[in-house]
Amino acid sequence: MTTDELFAQFQNPGAAWRGKPFWAWNGRLDKTELLRQVHVMKEMGLGGFFMHSRVGLATEYLGDEWFECINACADEAEKLGMEAWLYDEDRWPSGSAGGLVTQNPEFRMRFLRCTVVAEATWQWHEGILAAFACELAADGLGYHSLRRVAPGSAVPPGFSILQFTVEEMASSNFYNGYTYLDTMNRAATDAFLKSTHEKYVEKCGDRLGRSIKGIFTDEPHRGSLMTSFGQGLGSSEWIVPWTPKMPEHWEAAYGDDFLAHLPEIFLFPDGKTVHPTKWKYVELCLSLFTENFCKPMDAWCREHNLILTGHFLHEDNLTSQVAMNGSMMRCYEFMEYPGMDLLTEGNKAFWVAKQLQSVGRQLGKPWLMSELYGCTGWQMGLEGHKHVGDWQALFGVNLRCHHLSWYTME
Repeated sequence: MTTDELFAQFQNPGAAWRGKPFWAWNGRLDKTELLRQVHVMKEMGLGGFFMHSRVGLATEYLGDEWFECINACADEAEKLGMEAWLYDEDRWPSGSAGGLVTQNPEFRMRFLRCTVVAEATWQWHEGILAAFACELAADGLGYHSLRRVAPGSAVPPGFSILQFTVEEMASSNFYNGYTYLDTMNRAATDAFLKSTHEKYVEKCGDRLGRSIKGIFTDEPHRGSLMTSFGQGLGSSEWIVPWTPKMPEHWEAAYGDDFLAHLPEIFLFPDGKTVHPTKWKYVELCLSLFTENFCKPMDAWCREHNLILTGHFLHEDNLTSQVAMNGSMMRCYEFMEYPGMDLLTEGNKAFWVAKQLQSVGRQLGKPWLMSELYGCTGWQMGLEGHKHVGDWQALFGVNLRCHHLSWYTME
C-alpha cells in the first residue's frame, strides 16, 4: 500500500477500523425497528455492532424470534458493508446461557469454605470435606500445632477446629433463578457451547464467518477468591473457587494430597504470610479455567470461522485479577482478538492496556479490543470520548466496542 493509499484509508476508514457498539437489546424486539437502527448506526459512521442481550429483554432469549432478528440484522449489515457480531450470553458473565446450563446441578459454580469452630461446640457432620485442630494466633489468621481430625477422634481442649465444606453458589435472578457456571469443568463448558453456540450454527447457517464476523464473550471467570462478586454467599473472605475434581487435579499437578493443604490456603501456618500452597492453588485454578473454558471456546470459534473477542473478569489492578482469575495475560492467549473492559471517563488503568498490548505483540495478534466509554453520563462530551480513545489507541487498541447503545430507552 502506498502512502497516498494509506492516507486515503485513514481519511475514510473501512468498517474494520470503525467503532462497533454494544447494541443492548433491552425490550420487546421488533424487526422493523432493529433494521431502522442498523441504518442509523451506518449513518453515524459506525462500522458494525455487537447484538447484546441486556436487562429488559422481553423477547425469548435464543427463541425463534430471537434468531429471526439476529439473521435480519446480520443480512442488513452485510448489505451496508458493516460487521455484525454475536454476544454469547443472556446479560453477563458468559457461561450459563441465562441459567439454561446451570439447571443441571453438576454444572453450577461451587466454593470451598473454611469455618473456624470452637472445640467445645464442634461436631463432625456428613458435609465436612476435611477438618483440622489447631491453636489460633490472637489475630485469628496464624496457627500452629496443626493436626488432622477424623470422625470420632478426640480434639485437645481449647483448640480451634478448621472445618472445610463445599457449598453451591447462591441462586440469583440474574441467572434466571440458577447460578453461574463451573468454568473449571470441561463438561460444563461443553454444555454451554451446545446450548448457545451450536444453536447459532443451527439457526444462522452460512452467515457464520460471513455476515456474522465473530462472537463476544463477556467477563467469564473461575470464581471469586476470598471476595465476592455476586456470589450471594456470606463471609466471602472465607471462600475460594472449587470444582469437584479439584483433589485429583491437585494430585496430578503436585503429586500429593490436596486436602492436607487446606489450612495453608486460607491461613498463615506458623505465622508465615507467604506460602507456596497459596500460589499453587491460584495457579491450579487458572490452569483449569484456561484449559477447560478458554481453550474450548477459542477452538470452537476457530472451527466455525468465527472470531472470538471479549474480556475477562476482573482487570483493573493486579489484586482484582488474582481475585477473579489469576493472570489476565494467560487468558488473552485464547482469544483471536483479545480485549479489556475499561469503563468511566477517568479510569486510567494503563497497565491493563499494556498487558493486552504485550500479549498481542508476543503472539502476533494485530487486533486488540476495548469495551470503553460507558458508565459516564451526558456530561461527557466528544472531547472526553476522544481523550479515552486516544490513550488506549496509544497502547494498540484498534477495535472499540462502545458501551452502550440502547435498543430502547423505555
